[in-house]
Amino acid sequence: MLLGLEFTLFYFVLVSAIFWLIRPLSASVAIIFLLIVNFVSLTIADYIITLIVLLQFGFIALLFAFRNRVPARISGIYPWFAFLSLVPANIIPHIVPHSKMLSFSSNVGIAGALPLLGVSFVIVKSFIILKESIKLGHIPVLPSLAALTFVPSFPAGPIHGMGPWKSENLARSIGIRDVAMAVAMAGWGTAALYVLAPQLRALANNLPAGALGEIGSIYVRFAALYFDFSGYSLLAIALAALFGVTLPQNFNRPYLATSIREFWRRWHMTLNWFVGTYLFKPFVRVSGSARKGIFLAFICVGIWHEFSIGYLLWGIGHGFALSLAMQPPRFWTSLMARLPHPLATFINWALTMSWVALLSHTATVWLGV
Repeated sequence: MLLGLEFTLFYFVLVSAIFWLIRPLSASVAIIFLLIVNFVSLTIADYIITLIVLLQFGFIALLFAFRNRVPARISGIYPWFAFLSLVPANIIPHIVPHSKMLSFSSNVGIAGALPLLGVSFVIVKSFIILKESIKLGHIPVLPSLAALTFVPSFPAGPIHGMGPWKSENLARSIGIRDVAMAVAMAGWGTAALYVLAPQLRALANNLPAGALGEIGSIYVRFAALYFDFSGYSLLAIALAALFGVTLPQNFNRPYLATSIREFWRRWHMTLNWFVGTYLFKPFVRVSGSARKGIFLAFICVGIWHEFSIGYLLWGIGHGFALSLAMQPPRFWTSLMARLPHPLATFINWALTMSWVALLSHTATVWLGV
């Protein structure tokens, strides 16, 4: 966690109690209180974080103003330009390498693997807020800043816009059942993030040298990434629930996926929603080419993760696989049709898991992990 697990849990349970003392008086005042807590917390973690968030919010306002001047003929592809214009914020941690803003978790080693993740999520949330604001015709300041700054979801999502933080979407109260559900989610998230993921990473480090050990390490490290990422997402969702906020689910048993398309319906579901809604569909409406759209969209997503060769290859790999899945080669569909269904399902599952694990390894190995 950005501020450490124990402190974050205690701190935000206490903050949520104060929040509910204020909430009956005014939802806006309660959100302002939470914003103050968020900004103070982010500044304590690293003042650069606060600076980036404020600059990014200002950039949203500039792009919002510019959108009204966009010619009609390019309005369909404006989302691509707007998204790419937000991406350069990923360079900032290279300029300010001391920044701690991008810790994915505090003690499981993922901070070295994905050092730019915090900025990346600010970028995507900013883009969604921009699109929502364009649709509304104005920028709602309080829910926008709350979406950008909520500390538990700051470094790694889930991805969302201002919607969950609008006053009309906030719960008016929470009961014992809601608190129990949040505690259960937090418990599983903690176990996944701080027990299962470190154990798997330690196992990967202790595999015997040689080809088999290296191959096994790719699969085990990907499993560690899954428990890392899903555990963090679940903790963020649980802590948001204590404030009466419903954040979107981010994972749905991705290891059951038997195709790359199903994998992305189960893995990092909010990113899949973002790509489909804000990058893929607008491109297809303009170009009419779904295969090119998904390929280019995932190249953008690779760059969104980080400006690196590894993540560029990650984006190309996923884009290529998803594009191929839209129109599989005839020999492959014919072969799978001839095989017994359980065998064909197993082959597709094994190929899917191997491909995503290999791409994950490709992305991180360039970062020296």
